[in-house]
Amino acid sequence: MTTRGASFVGRVSGLVIQADAPLNDLRPLDVPEPPDVYVRMRGTIGQPPVDETVAWYVSPYRDQRGIPLLTIRNVGSGYLLCYAEGTRFLVSASGCEVDAWWDEPLTDVDAADYVLGGVLAFIARLRGLVPVHASAVVIEDQAILFAGAAGAGKSSVASAFAVLGYPVLSDDVAVIDDSSGCIMAYSSRARLSLWPDSAASLFATKSLPAHSRVYAKRRLDLVEHGYRFHDRPVPVRTICVLAGRSASNHGPTMRALRPQAALMSLVSHTYGNYLLDASMRAREFDVLGRLAETLTVNELSLSADLDELLSDCRSLADRLALQSAAQTT
Repeated sequence: MTTRGASFVGRVSGLVIQADAPLNDLRPLDVPEPPDVYVRMRGTIGQPPVDETVAWYVSPYRDQRGIPLLTIRNVGSGYLLCYAEGTRFLVSASGCEVDAWWDEPLTDVDAADYVLGGVLAFIARLRGLVPVHASAVVIEDQAILFAGAAGAGKSSVASAFAVLGYPVLSDDVAVIDDSSGCIMAYSSRARLSLWPDSAASLFATKSLPAHSRVYAKRRLDLVEHGYRFHDRPVPVRTICVLAGRSASNHGPTMRALRPQAALMSLVSHTYGNYLLDASMRAREFDVLGRLAETLTVNELSLSADLDELLSDCRSLADRLALQSAAQTT
């Protein structure tokens, strides 16, 4: 794999990324390591290879122009991911190289978000890892994952735990691996991405910038603002699947799921499960099946009132810490 003089190196989701331009949220390594993935930020100049073959995947969802939100084609010895918003990524079959293009008004900030988000989750799958659509925090040296669909409140929950002083592992995608015999979760990026109402409720005293000039979400750099970020892999203890918000103010409600129900719920919340081929799907079921059998998977309901979220998460943290202490005695 050629390096072509790249000098921006960091780790995200357990993979060392080397890029030929700065990638937002990519923090430098303390000790140099050989890269797992090399990224070329091509910009608005040039185009990826044109291939008119039948698409490998076409999203059933379309934007207001009728364009599929994501189309993937096999191109040569790799995959071409085309997003409706105007970004395109050529990923080598091995997942070792990525070329990125984008259209205005998108910028390199937006393209970097795709690279370190959905594109990296796709690469994790190529490498046998399982990306879960979840935020994650660390309590008692163990990872607690909060899985859910878009809009379920994953980032808001991670933000509340950050305010309470707990380390954040991820705010959107948690990559898990059991190759060492222990189910581990890798840290993602040291930032939180919040809708303006959640940002105003949880971080009222801070002026948070918009993620980019295109997207309205607010961005908080955890380290820059004095919050804790856990940058090492940590064993997974519990996964909480976020259910509908409760209108009552009686604190969080949580019930354990039986292994079969837990497995089905986890499968529905893996990132990009529509992209799986037969071998990837078998690997995912193997990992998630062991996870559902050996870990506690809960269905969790929190208050619908953002002003109650901090107290809900404080109560939840106390409960989980007590459970952890009971299990180790």
